[in-house]
Amino acid sequence: MSSDKNRPVIISIVAILNFLIGLFFLAGGIAMVLNIIDISTHIPEIAEYSALGGGILLLIGIIYLVIAGGMWNGWKIMWYIGVIVNGLSLIMGIASIFVGSFVGIIPLVIDAIILYYLFRPGVKEFFGI
Repeated sequence: MSSDKNRPVIISIVAILNFLIGLFFLAGGIAMVLNIIDISTHIPEIAEYSALGGGILLLIGIIYLVIAGGMWNGWKIMWYIGVIVNGLSLIMGIASIFVGSFVGIIPLVIDAIILYYLFRPGVKEFFGI
């Protein structure tokens, strides 16, 4: 594990964002599993799948929290996961532009910036790459 002193600022920001996203997914998952959000009033066709959807949201939330912890602590595997996830997201953003959807431009720029920073020498050193 790496110390706080040499963690690049951008990695701290990405880890905190992943943590917050994970919390939102967990909250949504808990709300759906406990039926706090009554989805049947909005989409009656999928009401019986509310618990399943909530479980999926819980799983996604846990994954985001693990990624956040790994980024924060400089786990080597998280560098690879970051490159793969942001690379795939970048490709999907580019593909969405080619089909006429410009909604993905902002995430595309964010993914490109994150990929750029993941390949910076100080960041790679932090992750032991």
